[in-house]
Amino acid sequence: MVQAQEVTDDRLLFDKWLSGDPAGFSELYGRYSSRVFGFLLRMTGDRDVAEDMLQETFLAAMRNADQFDRSRSLLSWLFGIAHKRTIDYYRHAKVESDHAADTAGSVGSRLDSPEDNLANKRLRAVVHDAVQTLEPSQREVFMLRELGGVPFKEIAEIMGCPINTALGRMRLALINVRKELKKRGIDGVQ
Repeated sequence: MVQAQEVTDDRLLFDKWLSGDPAGFSELYGRYSSRVFGFLLRMTGDRDVAEDMLQETFLAAMRNADQFDRSRSLLSWLFGIAHKRTIDYYRHAKVESDHAADTAGSVGSRLDSPEDNLANKRLRAVVHDAVQTLEPSQREVFMLRELGGVPFKEIAEIMGCPINTALGRMRLALINVRKELKKRGIDGVQ
């Protein structure tokens, strides 16, 4: 969760950025790029695509800085932009190959986010694979909540759906991850 001091710091850095000081943007990029990248990587399953989308996300933030609602957290705004990039990505992938390229491209290209600190690599890989089996909207809610720590109210805003829909998708995501883990021999995950 974003702390009040962090929100204040973000606003000061954002103001520096808007006034033309590149240090403001650099600091914000350094602070949030790994979290946004982790989200994009988990959503796409492709490191190269996620890197491109990360750059597109921050470029869109630069172009649309005047549209930032200062009552929201900057990280939530960035996740919202990244969310739109993932929607575009999946639309494009569906048109090109009805998701076949997405599935084939994700095999062998999965990486863990920097925030992952699970000691057991095997367990981490199994959990990651289980999350990858989720339907995209469930995976997105799961990743925003678990990787980004975004509150459900903001997830609903980012995804453009009612909060109960976001909660329902998270519930289904958790059920499906547990089922997948059980299939893989890991039982009793809460």
